[in-house]
Amino acid sequence: MNKFRSRLELHTAQGRAVLASAMEVRVMEELNGNYYVTFAYPREEGDEERYEGLILENEVRFPPDIERGQHFAIKSVEEIRQGRKIYKVVEAHHVAFELSRFYLDDYIEFLAAQPPAAMLALLGNGTPFQMAVQGSFQPEDVFDFGEAQKNDLLQTVRAMYNAELEYDNYTITLTTRAGANRGAEIRYRKNMAGIKRKLQNMERVTRLYGYGKNGLTIEGLPGYSVKYIDSPHFDPSRPYEGKVEFPEIEDKAALLSAMQKHLRDVEIPKATYDVEFVQLEKVDAEYLAEQIRGAGDTVTVRDEEMGYHFDARVQTFERYPFEPKRGRVSLANFRELTEADYIFRATVASKKAMVYTSKNAVLKGVKYDDSITLVDGIGITVSDDLERIRAQLGQIAPGEYGVVLFNKAGARTVWQDAETGDARYSGRVIASIVEGGQVIGAIIQGGTVTGATVQTSASFPKSMMNIVGNRLGVYTDAQTNIEFMPGILGEPGIVGTTLGESSFSLGSTLGLPALHGYKDLSLSSDRSVKLRPGSGFNVEVPDWTRLFSVSRQQTLQQHLDFMLALLQLKDTSQDTRMDGLQTQIDNLTTALDNKSEKGHTHDVTTAHHNHGNLQNNPNTGGGTYRTTGSSS
Repeated sequence: MNKFRSRLELHTAQGRAVLASAMEVRVMEELNGNYYVTFAYPREEGDEERYEGLILENEVRFPPDIERGQHFAIKSVEEIRQGRKIYKVVEAHHVAFELSRFYLDDYIEFLAAQPPAAMLALLGNGTPFQMAVQGSFQPEDVFDFGEAQKNDLLQTVRAMYNAELEYDNYTITLTTRAGANRGAEIRYRKNMAGIKRKLQNMERVTRLYGYGKNGLTIEGLPGYSVKYIDSPHFDPSRPYEGKVEFPEIEDKAALLSAMQKHLRDVEIPKATYDVEFVQLEKVDAEYLAEQIRGAGDTVTVRDEEMGYHFDARVQTFERYPFEPKRGRVSLANFRELTEADYIFRATVASKKAMVYTSKNAVLKGVKYDDSITLVDGIGITVSDDLERIRAQLGQIAPGEYGVVLFNKAGARTVWQDAETGDARYSGRVIASIVEGGQVIGAIIQGGTVTGATVQTSASFPKSMMNIVGNRLGVYTDAQTNIEFMPGILGEPGIVGTTLGESSFSLGSTLGLPALHGYKDLSLSSDRSVKLRPGSGFNVEVPDWTRLFSVSRQQTLQQHLDFMLALLQLKDTSQDTRMDGLQTQIDNLTTALDNKSEKGHTHDVTTAHHNHGNLQNNPNTGGGTYRTTGSSS
């Protein structure tokens, strides 16, 4: 089996395929720059599916043990015929550069002291990429950021924090230093095939002047009577002088430390080395630990015959992962500036310099168009045709810096408070639109206020006219209030809330005024409560069972039922007495009817009984007798 046979993979919507016939698979990586792979692929019978799959936006990927398993998106495809041979030349860029497909629509004119994580979050939002920060960075002020492709903005962030970038598929890391020192070595008669050195000193400085905030220098520090420091490589007969500004530094000792660090970066000529070498790890696993793995790695170069023995960082790394070809690296003892670095210095960094201008960085007494003067130690002064000062930018008073405008009489009209940064106005602000987060004042008079929330206090209790829901209310706390607000159908209404629960509402129901209580509803008055419907109209209740007397503990209906029962009981007693009298009369009539007539007589027969004579003789006293008739 050919150990150098391609194992590059093609990934499409249909699946994965190994591009075993890929030729000249070449990876090119630049520190903070391009990162791509190129290769050629022949059209062969029986391999049409792979050949046709090499189209834009499909991905090629390395296996996990090659090139750290990185993914690349196809960005360029050329189809070439040479006689009977047809093949494609493909260029695919690392998937991290797909960040350029996304646009940041937001715009930041200025934000102070932002950490890199905050800026990276803006770039990662809404993309498949994960942003990470490795190392410690100082917060930086942000100027004119946004409204650009996110990959371009990523380079701006990198330049802003003087950082470097590392890519691992969909993870993008902002780091203080890319790569590592793994002991990689390129040595003549070992693995070095060729070397070329280039030196340049166009940016070299051996005597450095330094300035801090408000023109601060190191003069006066023990051992420093001047405002510059010299490099050990300083040659009085051939000096390289320059300056550096640190507008945020207010301490002399801190300024000296920053100057010394900067001088170490610029005191020697810049050297670059183009080195061609044999990648020994391809033929001997013993050298795997010493291999160069990517841009940013530190490499030791030894060539005793040329007198070279130095450590330098990989700026570009060209390699052929599947072929026994030589690798090529570009090494430097400094980090090359990219296009993004130069753009950053020319735009954003220049704005920082304008904010903190030392007195030695401006011209004195130079006028432009007879109105603007750059004044030493003050800044910019604008005067009118009568030489009256109308505006100042910079030092507006001893120890005060900011912006101030004057009227013709020389009085301040608009200025910046030196302590708080607040803008001050001595007269009226006249504008068609005033826009802001908060308006504070004793009186707001005249005109119309639209689309605003107005409240008497930021805390409870308070009254508030709320733009949310178009409500007007009085609030004891967040759960107890009375609000004027639209109802379900948009009709106006008043709603009362107690302890978070609705208690009453006053509004309109089906076009009719309505008062509704969600619990007991009380109507009270120090005097009478009068219900007076219009002439011909009534006070309506569903029925008398809904009117309740608290003192009697009964409804009106219950009271009416009771009174009716009493009346019915009275009527029944009278009927009973009349019925008794009638019965007596009827009995008397019967008795009279049964009474004997006057003069009537009849016989009465009695049995014998012994008390019918004085002697009480037995079987005596009986017999038949005739009664005597009555005359009445």
